[in-house]
Amino acid sequence: MLKRNKTPIALVLSVAAFLGIGWLLVRPDLPDLPAYVSVSADRDGTKALYTLLEEKNVPVKRWQKPWRFLPKASGQTLVLLQPYSLTEREREEIVGWVERGNELLVFDSSPEGWTTFPAAALDEPDPGVVPVTDLRRPAETGFTGRVASAYRLDASSGMEPVLRDARGVIGGHLAVGEGSLSLFVVPEWTMNEHVLEHSHFELLWPYLNRPSGALWVDEYHHGLQDKPGLLAVYPDWLLAVLLQLLLAVLLWLWRKAVRFGPAFTPRAWTVRRGDETLLAAAGWYERGRLTREALAHQERYVRSRLRARFGVRTDASDAQVLAAAKRHWDKAAVDRLAALLACWRAAEEAVSYTPKQLEMDSRKADEVIRNLEKE
Repeated sequence: MLKRNKTPIALVLSVAAFLGIGWLLVRPDLPDLPAYVSVSADRDGTKALYTLLEEKNVPVKRWQKPWRFLPKASGQTLVLLQPYSLTEREREEIVGWVERGNELLVFDSSPEGWTTFPAAALDEPDPGVVPVTDLRRPAETGFTGRVASAYRLDASSGMEPVLRDARGVIGGHLAVGEGSLSLFVVPEWTMNEHVLEHSHFELLWPYLNRPSGALWVDEYHHGLQDKPGLLAVYPDWLLAVLLQLLLAVLLWLWRKAVRFGPAFTPRAWTVRRGDETLLAAAGWYERGRLTREALAHQERYVRSRLRARFGVRTDASDAQVLAAAKRHWDKAAVDRLAALLACWRAAEEAVSYTPKQLEMDSRKADEVIRNLEKE
């Protein structure tokens, strides 16, 4: 019973192994993404804002490379949402990019690193909902928002205040070269759980609305970076399937003992154990004029090949050998075998057997051997 079911059992075990490997390589767990990531649907992600911009036909895209690779064209906007670990060199690079006619929107609850926007810390933050004034739309009232930052911008620094609450400026705008830089201390307004609360999106929309020119959302400083290499364009599940297929092919080749490429015989074996041995043996037979012994060795070898090929006994008669050959060979090959058998019989009956006759009979034997080895 076990022997009959050996193949199905092996197939079931192979499928189970493939599924196990695939589960280990690609687990169906949700990724633990950091906050403010535009691909995250968690409460602290910003996928809702990204989707809203797409629905309003804003040409929004994600940026996942270093800032030195930003497009050189002008009229573009980069949105920076609570970035992690910005270096001074990166700040200089982005300011140079802005000076060429682009815009940078920074949402950072702790803006100390942005020296162009001096900020002051409050004694105690007030995370409650407060009235917010849009200084660019003073006629419109009733805006509210939740401001959790403990910082307010210094309005006397030469910047243009754009958003204000009762405790100070929470958003400012500054011209830099041919471009502009805007900073807001309310990054929590862009989160999925807050973007549609109160007046958050209405207050941000005038600054995010870009009917022309690309709007890049920076993800490089959230840890989402473009992976180098060819495999980066394929999903993980596809790579797992391809890996399993590769392992299956290798196991199949190993089981079938398939070998690619030629088999090289070491030169040392060919020279020392091949030509030299044959020449030495041939010289010994030639010096001793042992032609009949050499012929006997040759006959035993040919008959062993006939037994391996046709299944005839080594002591079978000539008629039996020819009858077996006729079932597998054409007439010309059978005639060559019959001529060789006749030569052997003639050599047995002859009084003497010269080396020249041995050479002629050996050529006939070589033709028969080639036919046997070819098949």
